[in-house]
Amino acid sequence: MKITLKRTSPNYRQKLSTINIMQNLMIAVIVLAAYSVGFNFIKYGSDYGIQALLIYVVAGVVAFVTDWVCGKLFKRNDAGDNKYLNAILSPLATGLIFALTLPIGTPLYVVGVGSFIAIFFGKAIFGGFGQNIFNPALVGRVFVHLSFSSQLLSYLPGAADTMTGATPTAALKATHWLGASSLGLADLFLGNYQAALGEACTVLILILGVFLIWRKVIDARIPLVYLGTTLILAFISGLVCGIDPITNALTHIAIGGVAFGAVFMATDPVTSPTSPLGKIIYGIFLGAITMIIRLKANYPEGVLFSILIMNMLTPLIDNLTTGRTNQKTLKQLIVIAVCFFISAGTVGGISTTLKPVVEKPVKVPDPIPDYLFLEYKDGAYIMQVKGFGGDGAPVKLAVTISGDKSLGVTPEKYKGETAGWGADLLTSGVGEGLNANAKAFYDKVIAGSISADELDGIDTATGATYTAKAVVNAIKGALEAAPKVEGDLYTFNLTANGYGGKKTPMKLEIVINKATSMFESVKVIEANGETSDFGADMIRGVHGEGLNSKAQDFYNLVLNSQVAFADVDGIDTATGATMTATGIVDAMKTAMTIVNDVLAPNADGAYVISANGYAGASNPMKIEVKVSGDTVEYVKVLEANGETSDFGADMIRGVHGEGLNSKAQDFYDLVLNGSFSVSEVDGIDTATGATKTASGIMEAVKKAIAASN
Repeated sequence: MKITLKRTSPNYRQKLSTINIMQNLMIAVIVLAAYSVGFNFIKYGSDYGIQALLIYVVAGVVAFVTDWVCGKLFKRNDAGDNKYLNAILSPLATGLIFALTLPIGTPLYVVGVGSFIAIFFGKAIFGGFGQNIFNPALVGRVFVHLSFSSQLLSYLPGAADTMTGATPTAALKATHWLGASSLGLADLFLGNYQAALGEACTVLILILGVFLIWRKVIDARIPLVYLGTTLILAFISGLVCGIDPITNALTHIAIGGVAFGAVFMATDPVTSPTSPLGKIIYGIFLGAITMIIRLKANYPEGVLFSILIMNMLTPLIDNLTTGRTNQKTLKQLIVIAVCFFISAGTVGGISTTLKPVVEKPVKVPDPIPDYLFLEYKDGAYIMQVKGFGGDGAPVKLAVTISGDKSLGVTPEKYKGETAGWGADLLTSGVGEGLNANAKAFYDKVIAGSISADELDGIDTATGATYTAKAVVNAIKGALEAAPKVEGDLYTFNLTANGYGGKKTPMKLEIVINKATSMFESVKVIEANGETSDFGADMIRGVHGEGLNSKAQDFYNLVLNSQVAFADVDGIDTATGATMTATGIVDAMKTAMTIVNDVLAPNADGAYVISANGYAGASNPMKIEVKVSGDTVEYVKVLEANGETSDFGADMIRGVHGEGLNSKAQDFYDLVLNGSFSVSEVDGIDTATGATKTASGIMEAVKKAIAASN
């Protein structure tokens, strides 16, 4: 289908005048580009300055090469002056103007893709220079916006002294254009912020606009009407919204791409109307659409889309206005007035719908203690500690304690710790942000054993110091929760969640006689979270108004006498202070479980220990370990139903299974078929191909050593 326009593009009036126009345009574009490069060098450093320069180089080279290939492909006539105009000035101007629409953080491959799209789809397929219906640079810019929006950054990732944050346009959009910019008008007009390269300095853009008008490169009507309409509509919007209209109007002109679009893009003679009246109508609706998109659309800036929309309407405007601009001045004024009042009414109406952004209150997490004992589970003390995630994302660690030693720390929950740092410290001791000390910390503190005396001197400067300190605090808390043993008496200092919950737990002292399986005493040392007339009164043996008769029974049985292990499950906590009573009983059950888990040697002087292997807690191994002084005499695996053939089951039998490596035989020979000294334990390699099985066996060995001591 052939499209015939009723006008001839002004680019074909005189070849020499068109070349002069393009040369003067290139001068202005190069001045603005050079300023942006210098601005980035001076204000943000060499990384930014070099990146700005590379953006221009890539955009210009890709535009030039693409245009040259298209010229050959479509057999363009580049004879004489056409070659300089078509093959050099035109593609370079398009490439540089496209580059000026990009922010500093745009990846260079995105620059190249956008420059290619601008030339090929924005110009070449329409017949080349002077035939395009859309501004080519805008075609490329909209493409990269839609395809690579997440990569169009206003800062340079990885650069020294990187400045991140929203652009003034995006920041004001977030307030529905009802807030105030953090920068003053002077900074906004001088471009003292990061945005698109072409927005480097509004004052300079306006000066260059005057230069282009003086040189008759552009018609003054379009930029003046576009900027004037935007200024007036922003003033009206400010009045309607109850904010300073003058500041609002000047802010809308100073930020974003309005000035750049009005001077360098909307004035493209190929894609803008030719008649004086048409240019005025064109400028009015450019300003109106820009403001409508800014105020109501999701996208904070409306310049790009407003110019493209009006490019589409240019033939219609020309058809309605060409040949009618030298007569009936009154009618022309009426048309202009109608267009303006439609625009003003639309923007004013939209402004009435703008509502201030009501910030949702940020919920600050309740502060938590440095460490908190949560429960005793599967032979380990489950501790909650503050790591890198702070109060909002605490770390949950399982600490195995025997005597005054930690036998290992298992991370259970650590989403607040970052990959490469704290998260890797907890799981391997090796990560991109960790130093050499991290591995030593992991081997000794997390995967190995450490005594209470050694803990204070441990070096937590691992590259993930917060996480390392959290591990140390977890061990300290577990050691505090572990009982102090004197003969058959086990004294616990535990926390219990009552009415105050985890935020204000109770502190209890519980004394157990292991020989008689009796609770010698249960004392509530601290109960700040319990309320008078309820839990606080029950703890003191006072009959508060909220308590029932069972409260006194609870006090007499639990808090004022001895309790047999066998009677604990039958204690009635429905006292009127149920949460308080339940918390106390839960703490008693925890202490009872810990005491029952304390190892005692059998008739042969060996310890029979349950240990998690490949099947975990659902089907643990049963291991017998005998320790004499500083020597582990033997280790026998009595039950291993959860271990698999070719792996753990074969290693236990001394058979070389398919999944095992050479270390499996070494492990069998040393641990399961020989004796070894206590000092060798931490150095035994469990990376056998059946690591879970070997680690479980060594965990049992450590428990037996600690029990024997």
